[in-house]
Amino acid sequence: MDLLTGALPSPFTRGRQHQLKFQLILSEAAALFNWQGSRATTLADVAGRLNLTKTCLYYYVNNKQDLVYQCYVASCSMWLEHAQQASKTSGSGLDKITSMIAAHLEQYAATLRNDTPHFALLTEVSSLDEAHRQDILKRWSEVFELCRVMVTQGIDEGTIEDVEPTVITLAILSIIQWFPVWLNRKHTANIKEVVASVLDIAINGISAQPHQFEQIPLPEITHENAYSFDREVQKKGKREAFYRVGSVYFNQKGYKGTSLDEIAGSLEVTKGAFYYHISNKEELLYQCFERTLSIERTLLKEANKSADSGLQKVGRALHYLVNIQLSDQGPLIRYRSLPSLDESHRKLVLKSSKRNSDSLGAYIRQGFDDGTLRDVDAEIAQHILSGAIEASPDLMEWVKSTNEKQVSKNYLRIFINGLANKANVK
Repeated sequence: MDLLTGALPSPFTRGRQHQLKFQLILSEAAALFNWQGSRATTLADVAGRLNLTKTCLYYYVNNKQDLVYQCYVASCSMWLEHAQQASKTSGSGLDKITSMIAAHLEQYAATLRNDTPHFALLTEVSSLDEAHRQDILKRWSEVFELCRVMVTQGIDEGTIEDVEPTVITLAILSIIQWFPVWLNRKHTANIKEVVASVLDIAINGISAQPHQFEQIPLPEITHENAYSFDREVQKKGKREAFYRVGSVYFNQKGYKGTSLDEIAGSLEVTKGAFYYHISNKEELLYQCFERTLSIERTLLKEANKSADSGLQKVGRALHYLVNIQLSDQGPLIRYRSLPSLDESHRKLVLKSSKRNSDSLGAYIRQGFDDGTLRDVDAEIAQHILSGAIEASPDLMEWVKSTNEKQVSKNYLRIFINGLANKANVK
């Protein structure tokens, strides 16, 4: 278009220059927030990546909280744009959802190659002040609803499995949100194949034949009794209580938004009693991760003991790990809190988490060998299922149901059997 028309913004105008610089600031800030968390990132860090002074940043943002908020606004806008574009395309609901997933995956891959700006993962929304938090949640709800409309279209026309649309939407978004967590530079060389594999698993699942989840009881994993006469057992039981309550608060409010006073108060103890057992808030966060990793190991071993085929082991592992979140033995700490740990603790958690994830991967590979699972990319399947577990605590916040077991069953069904209604999709 002709610049004289004014329809194409000139890069030489002061307003456009300001906008481009602001976008660059948001991109660099998002990259830092995604890697080390907003808590560990300073305005000086962001300025340093841009060869600016910290003072210069104040021309664009009021403070770090404002910078985090603006990064999240940009991310929500990106999400909404992809959802809107997909919703306007012709084709079935399944086609539209596939288009939206592919757009997000390709966007993140381009980001990794530094071809497009970085976008902040929405991992620390709970740390924002109330007004900013509610604004981001409103923006995210708009994205969620548009995705749910496309899912509903697919269900109505028979291209998507007839499961509660909200449950399916959560499953879809978990795949997209977890993608940048595991994506790394080795995948960008063959990104088309990676995207194709993710879409294949999302649409067709991993099971060779339709799988029905059994109603099986959760193993009892918490044994410590704070009211034992044994003092050491008492101490362990009390620490366990702090870890469980801490996980609740960190999951809901984030690291920054969690108050030790609130945690102590919810257990009806003084803050001094808290410090008797745990040195500080960061130590509590790390111990919440240690507890989660221990529970994951226990449940993965239990799945191995109580099932025969690879499919059965994968199914049981997912059943245990998702339902523990919804039980009175939960919750597990969510990995979105990982950036709030210092680097040394973060490395320890990642190392242990990889071992647990590899156990799940071993069950997947057994399924290939015994023919109960489709021959898909095992590593990608492992990542997708890990994302499903991470997102599962959101289920009962979005789904209006009191039947937690049925909700989790339908949720896991999507990952095992896929989105597509096999009876109607050729």
